[in-house]
Amino acid sequence: MQAAFIRTLQRGSQVFLGTIRFLTTQEVSTALRPFYFTVHPDLFGQFPKERAVNEESLKKLSEYVASLQMGQMKRVTIPLTTKTLRDTVITVLRSCGLSLDYLNTIPPTSITKASRMFRPIKWHSSYYDATDQQHPNQRIPKQAPQLTLKSWLSLNIMHSRKQASSMQYVQEDINRLCDMLNAALSLQEIRWDSVWGVSHFRGCLKSFYRLYSEHPHFIKSVLKDRKLVFSNTTGVSRLGEIILSSEDVPTAWMKLLVSVPGYDAVLERLPYMEVKLSELLNDIRVVRHERSHSQVMAEEYELLLNKLLNSLRRCQDYVAQTFKNKDLSGLEMVVEGESGPLALSSAGSFLIPASVPGVLVVDFISQRMMEAYSILTGINSYLQQEEECVKECMRLLELKMLSKDDSVTPHQMISCCQRLTDDYWRYCILFNQSSLRISHYYSVMQDGLICIPWNWVGDDT
Repeated sequence: MQAAFIRTLQRGSQVFLGTIRFLTTQEVSTALRPFYFTVHPDLFGQFPKERAVNEESLKKLSEYVASLQMGQMKRVTIPLTTKTLRDTVITVLRSCGLSLDYLNTIPPTSITKASRMFRPIKWHSSYYDATDQQHPNQRIPKQAPQLTLKSWLSLNIMHSRKQASSMQYVQEDINRLCDMLNAALSLQEIRWDSVWGVSHFRGCLKSFYRLYSEHPHFIKSVLKDRKLVFSNTTGVSRLGEIILSSEDVPTAWMKLLVSVPGYDAVLERLPYMEVKLSELLNDIRVVRHERSHSQVMAEEYELLLNKLLNSLRRCQDYVAQTFKNKDLSGLEMVVEGESGPLALSSAGSFLIPASVPGVLVVDFISQRMMEAYSILTGINSYLQQEEECVKECMRLLELKMLSKDDSVTPHQMISCCQRLTDDYWRYCILFNQSSLRISHYYSVMQDGLICIPWNWVGDDT
C-alpha cells in the first residue's frame, strides 16, 4: 500500500511516513470469514455464557485488527545538502526506501540541462489584482496633475462669462415678470427651486402670467400674502407655500389653486400636533427645516406627525424613566420623512424618521443630547461668523452673489471663504462680477453661475 506523508518540515529534513500495510480491510475480512462463521455469537443462542464470551472476544479482535491497520509512524531524516535537482530527488527517494527505477531511465544530462535553464514565472493578471502588486509588464500610468482652483478658473471663467452674458436678457425678463406678479397678486415671494435652468423658470412665469390674465380675481384671492414656488412637485407645503411643478401644465396648476382653501385646516392643525409631540419628549422643540428641491407637503407632514405621536404615546413610561423631569426645550427635533436612519445634523438638530419606534427615538436622543447641546451652543456664533466671512469675501472678490449648497456646513463655508479672502489677490480678477456658489464640485451652470468645492486646492498646496 502506498505510504502517506503526515507532516513535512519546511527547511528541516524530517518527515513522518505511514507504515506499509500488506493486507487491505477487505482482504482481512475475507480471510477471517471462516473463523467468524465458526465462533459467531448468533450460533450459541442456547449457551448464553459462551455467547457472551465470544461476543466480547470478537469485539476485542476487531479493535486489535483495526489498530494494526492504522499503522505506526516512522521518522525519516532527509539531508538537504545536495546541489543538483537530480541528487535531491535521489536523496528523498532513498531516505523513504522508495524505488529509483523511473529516475534511472532518465539520462543525467537532461536533468542537468533542465536544472540550469532559467524560465521566468508568468503570473496571471488576477494574481496582481489580488495582491495589489504592480504587474511587471504594465506601465505605471502617469498621474494626472492635481486640479487647482486657479487652473480650473482659467479654463472655465470665459465660458461662465459667456453663459452669463447670453442669459442676461433671460434674467431681466424673469425680474420683470416677477415684479408684475408680485404687484398684481400681493405675494410675499416668488421663488425658483428646481434642478432645471433659469430658462425653465422664465417659461413657468410666462405660462402662469397667462393663467392669471384669464382668472385674475380668483388667483389673487387664493395667492394674496402667500409664497409662490416653482419646483419639481405640485402641492401646498408644510410651510404653507404654494408649490407648482415646472413639469405640469397650467390646467394642473389651476386644479391645485382651486383646492388651496381646503389645506388651511391642515396647516392650522400642524402647529398643534407639533406642540403635542414636543410635550411627549419633555418639551423638545419641533422645528421644520426645508431642503432645496425637496419640499414636504402639508398632508404628508400631518401623517408623519401622527405616526410619530402614536409611537411615542406608547412609551411614555420609558420617556419618564430615561429623562425624568429633565427639560429638553434647549434641543431641536425635525421629523425627517417616513423612514431612514436616526441622525444628528451639523446644525445640532435631531433628524427623526416617523417610522422609527419611540423607544429607539428616546435612546438616540439620550445618547447624543450632550453632543447636540454642544453644537447648538456654538451654532449661533458660527452663523454670525459665516455671515461676516461671506460679506468680506464678496467685497474683496467683487462678486455679484455668493451662496452655498444645503449640504455645505457653516464650518466648511467659513473655511472656504477665509481661504478665498486670504488669497483674494490670486482670484479677484477671475471672479470679478461673477456669481459664485460653494458646493462639493466644480461646474458652470446655464446662467453662468460658478460652483466650486468648499475644499478647493490652491496652487501653493
